[in-house]
Amino acid sequence: MDPTTRRRRDDPPGRRVRLRALAPDDVALRAALVRLEPAPHQLGASASARQTLPAADADPRRAPFAVLLDEEPVGFGVLDRGDLLAQVVDEPERAVLLRGFYLAASAQGRGHGRAAAAEVPRLAAALWGPAARGGPALVVLTVAASNAVALRAYTAAGYVGTGVQQRVEGQEPQHVLVAAVPQPRSTGSGARRGGPAPASRPGPPPALHR
Repeated sequence: MDPTTRRRRDDPPGRRVRLRALAPDDVALRAALVRLEPAPHQLGASASARQTLPAADADPRRAPFAVLLDEEPVGFGVLDRGDLLAQVVDEPERAVLLRGFYLAASAQGRGHGRAAAAEVPRLAAALWGPAARGGPALVVLTVAASNAVALRAYTAAGYVGTGVQQRVEGQEPQHVLVAAVPQPRSTGSGARRGGPAPASRPGPPPALHR
């Protein structure tokens, strides 16, 4: 995607970007999301929700979410605690992968992608809970090395490069970026670290606001 921070003149000020985890009964919202398409030149890097939403529904380790501008669906993404994490981080059990994330072409170029990316760590915390109880400590994503616009946007949203590149035969090298998932403050010396919780998808939380 091309999530620049420049605001277009036709985008009214004060509109709010928020994320909403999808429930099975979000029929109308799901129908709207599968109609969203990234810009044509981004189709190689960002598959649309028509492909990625059914795959997420079929895997309990994945949590699909909508990007809403006020109440209008403008984007989609998936948080994944599955096997792909082992390819990009040393401790996959402490991370969650942001994948299939894009904004509709009509919503790009206004800073909405950056705002949505900044909210993803909070969504991960709401979905899986604290790292001390098996929730993720990091959100991980990969960006094509040549995609300078996306790299700048993710950096502005609070993600930092790890210095690692993911290399897959036949594909462009991908930079690995991470952002910390917010954790609750310790309750003192009596707090104990719990065992890992299953990485299955919990029920959806309320929508998160920017």
